Amino acid sequence: MIRRLGCVLLIAYPIVEIAVAVVVSQVIGWWWLLVLVVACIVLGLGLVRYALSATGRSFGVALASLQGPGDPGMLAIEGSGPGAIAPPAQTLLIVPAGLLIALPGILTTIGGLILWLPPVRTRIAARIARAARRLGPPDVVG
Repeated sequence: MIRRLGCVLLIAYPIVEIAVAVVVSQVIGWWWLLVLVVACIVLGLGLVRYALSATGRSFGVALASLQGPGDPGMLAIEGSGPGAIAPPAQTLLIVPAGLLIALPGILTTIGGLILWLPPVRTRIAARIARAARRLGPPDVVG
């Protein structure tokens, strides 16, 4: 049953994206839709590049000072305060947002823009942190 639903969604998604693109192009025109798609691709890839470099920098700072990525001495990010999620977790969530924005399609762009919002990233990062704490550290056999 789940496999069939996945197949239906896989086939229906491009059809829905094309239908949305046709409706949007009737409102703003095909050339403006093309400009919008190209701008979203550039924006999305720029976000991915920013997120990966920022995450690399914060991990580099953590390694250089031998701190955990969530320790108080780490680089601050926008909206960070006491109890904020570690910067690598926050910035790493920008990567899927950027990829969704870069994919051609109105619905994926909207999904990426929603994921790019700081409150949404904070909630997702908090859920990931809670799940990681529940699982605990991996068992080391040796």
